[in-house]
Amino acid sequence: MNRIATLSRSEFTLLGRNRLLLFNAIVLPLIFPIGILILSREDGLSDTAVSSGLEIFALFLLVFVVFYNLLSVYSTRRDELVLKRLRTGECSDAEILAGPAVPSWVLTGLLTVVVGIAVVVLGGRVPVNPVLVLVAFIGGAAVFTALALITSAVTRNAEAAQITCMPILILATAGMSSIRNVVPDNIARVLDFTPMAAVLDLVNLGWVGRTSSELADDGAVAASFADTFVSAGQPLLVLVAWIVGSVLIANVHFRWEPRS
Repeated sequence: MNRIATLSRSEFTLLGRNRLLLFNAIVLPLIFPIGILILSREDGLSDTAVSSGLEIFALFLLVFVVFYNLLSVYSTRRDELVLKRLRTGECSDAEILAGPAVPSWVLTGLLTVVVGIAVVVLGGRVPVNPVLVLVAFIGGAAVFTALALITSAVTRNAEAAQITCMPILILATAGMSSIRNVVPDNIARVLDFTPMAAVLDLVNLGWVGRTSSELADDGAVAASFADTFVSAGQPLLVLVAWIVGSVLIANVHFRWEPRS
């Protein structure tokens, strides 16, 4: 743990010096969801408004704070031979890869707390099941960290990350409720198995007691704390499958040597 703390401390320092990454990591995930919440506020926040704000927040958080930031970091550290030199020391491979990810994970937790407080302060309901919200963001951070490791294998440098990130960005966007609720049912069922769809369904269940599809039905009633665990079965399985599969693929295909 001390070695991971040392590695993460240096990454925090470097993140603080990079104004663009710092903006993407802190301002971007907050400004849009909080803006949506403020504009949607009248006498309070409806469940639909809360869901929209949280979904936009989750998209920016997991794609930019976790995935894109770590894709750039892993690609840069690999090309600078930092990762290769660390492997000659006492650090294990897991510690070397976890160190750069800690700042993104910490920011994920802090920003989630900030947005959660904003929802309640602006008149939204408190979470029906905070456990599911916590599981959603922790699982989402794990998936998109592994996807960053996988994508770095085909990324020559930090500049190329702007291109190689596109498939994951498209995959994440496809899981948004605004997409799944307008496409044909057969396509929507496929999109339900994307990682962002699983995260968002868990977030919606945990916060407002309804899945993304149920929010589109005005007659749907919010589930109780216990009932949310029953409805969370499929998205939990999907999220776990993505975590396990992504970690296994990253373990095989991650490149420690600079791409020639």
